[in-house]
Order: sequence, then C-alpha cells, then structure tokens
Amino acid sequence: MFFRQSPFQREPLSFKDFLKHYFKWSSRLTQLIAINIGVFVVILLLKAIFGLIGFLFEIPGLSGFVSQHIVHFFSCPASFSALLFRPWGIFTSLFMHESFWHIFFNMLMLYVIGSQFRLFLNDKQLLITYICGGIFGNLVYMVAYNLFPVFQPVVDSSVAIGASGSIMAIMALISIYRPNHRIRLILLGDVKLIWITLFFVLVDFLSIPKGNAGGHIAHLGGVIYGFFIVPAYYKKAHLFRKPKRKKKQRMKYATSRNYQPHSRPETDEEFNQRRAENEKKIDIILDKISKHGYDALSKEEKEFLFRQKK
Repeated sequence: MFFRQSPFQREPLSFKDFLKHYFKWSSRLTQLIAINIGVFVVILLLKAIFGLIGFLFEIPGLSGFVSQHIVHFFSCPASFSALLFRPWGIFTSLFMHESFWHIFFNMLMLYVIGSQFRLFLNDKQLLITYICGGIFGNLVYMVAYNLFPVFQPVVDSSVAIGASGSIMAIMALISIYRPNHRIRLILLGDVKLIWITLFFVLVDFLSIPKGNAGGHIAHLGGVIYGFFIVPAYYKKAHLFRKPKRKKKQRMKYATSRNYQPHSRPETDEEFNQRRAENEKKIDIILDKISKHGYDALSKEEKEFLFRQKK
C-alpha cells in the first residue's frame, strides 16, 4: 500500500531552526526581551548548578562563584583601567540581570515603552537606541565615578549591569520625538509621555544619594542620549526631518490644441453658427470616407472626427 503524507503535516522544528525563524520574523523589541530573559535564565541555572555542587562537596565559596566571577566578567566596570582588560563589558552589561524583580520591571518597562516607540519609529532605530543609549549611560556612569570624590573609594570595585539605561534612552527619545503622545495609566488616566519621562528623571536625580548611585547615574546618561544626543545627530537626517513642502503646480499655458477662449460666453447665434459649420464639415468627411475609405483622411480630419465623437 502507498500512503501519501498530508501537506499539512510538517516535521517538528529543531531548537536551532526555531531560533533561526524566531529571530528572522519577530520584532526587535521581542528579540531584545527574549535575549535578556535568556541570559537571566542561564545565570539562574549556573547559580543552581554551582550552588548544588558547593553543597554536595562542601565548598562554601562556590555558591557565589557566578555572581563574583561570571556576572562580574560581563559587567561594566566603573574604572577605566579595568575596562581596558574587559572592554566587552560596556556592551554585555546591557543584557545582564541578577534578581527577578530587576529583570521583571526592566522588561515590563521595555515592552511598554518599546511598543510606544514602534508606533512612530522602526525596529532598526529601536535597536540602535537600546545599544547606543545603554553604552552612553555606562560611559556617563564611569565618568561620574571617576570624577566625583565621593565615589573614589569604590571606583575600583563598582560595576554596572542592567538594561535600565537603554530603556531610559528609548523613553527619552520617543518623548522628545512625540512630546504630546499620551499613555493611559491606571488611576491617572491619559498622561503625556513627556511628563512620565520627566517624573522618572526627577526620581533618579533625587535618588542618587540614597543608594544605587551608579544605576541612577546610568539612567540619567540614557536620558541625556535620548533627549540631546540623538536629536542633534538626526537634525538633518530622516528621523527629525521637517515635512516636505508641497510642490507648486506649474501653470498650463494655452496652445493651439488646448486653447479655448473664455473671455465671454457664447450667444445663441454664435453657438448655432459653430454647430452648423461642424455638421457641414462632418458631412464632407463622411462623404470622403464613403468614396475613398477612412485611410484617405488627413491627420487633422481624423482628430476633428474623433473630437466630435466625445
């Protein structure tokens, strides 16, 4: 017997093919969220594995190996000398999260703000803003820790991780691009996005002395990128380009073909005279066609006959 496979039955995709199709067809926003969550899951699995090994073999320091070495290896250091030995940290730190609530609120904010961003701008601009805004936020964090004396005791040991700077850059950019755009908030109703952004800026600014100064400074760095750097860069580019003026329609000048006098309306006598002349000319043309055929007509006679048919 011969069995034909149904065209609706497909072989299950491998995990590699699934990732290939996902990153090919999904939006950059969902890809960024998926990468952040994927990295967080890997960190959790590594912590669980090393914690179990440390418990079984009674190795006390092994439980903190992931945080102290692996996460630290991919984080952004505050010291410029440390950055020379791991320059990738200024980029890889944008996808690193350790606690559940840290990644939960960051991904929630990224989804909400990123969705608003994609209403007006495209996925490529979202990805560029996420990466460049986060890197700029890390640079501001490093400059602040090396500039202000209050951070000198911890500059060599301080590191930064998280996507908060990137998210603030996205929020600031879309706020300056569409300042009157509104978001509906629970209990508050419709609120302009620019006011929400300024509220977060104020909270970060006032929270610097109260703890996690590096994180708040990186947030402000992302805001600086979105508010000032990008608009200045795109001032003459496509992102903030002024709408084109409509071209003025050219005047159509009268020619021998399209000229029609409109100085005054025709009288009844003029209309009847013109109509009689046209009918006489039509009779002559039709008589010529009956004797010699249509091809015997001149170009002007053919055009005149065609105009009378309309």
